[in-house]
Amino acid sequence: MRPPSLIVALAAWAIPGLGHLLLGRVAKACYFGGLVLGVFALGLWLSQGAAVSSARFPWHIYGQRGAGIVAWLADRFLGAAPQARTIDRLELGVVFTTVAGIMNVIAIVDAYEIARRRKVAS
Repeated sequence: MRPPSLIVALAAWAIPGLGHLLLGRVAKACYFGGLVLGVFALGLWLSQGAAVSSARFPWHIYGQRGAGIVAWLADRFLGAAPQARTIDRLELGVVFTTVAGIMNVIAIVDAYEIARRRKVAS
């Protein structure tokens, strides 16, 4: 049974790579999941966990939320922590986490289109 396009898109947003995994595209799922989560984790590491904060970076959070549940969790648990000192690579971490979210949006569109084409073809 083929999952509906909307379910595939929501799964691809929630956990990067999951939409492609539901479609049976294991290599693409590993590639997109590893790439998005890796870039997001690198951004968090560079910023010492302070890059994802809806209070400090209200505009960047829109791009970061594209990375799915991990962005929500990072904002909830790391973004609320007070920043006691200056972090040297904070801006770079913000850029990396935002780019990871935008890359996942591209992966979501790809998974959605694959699912939609399969539905039309059947």
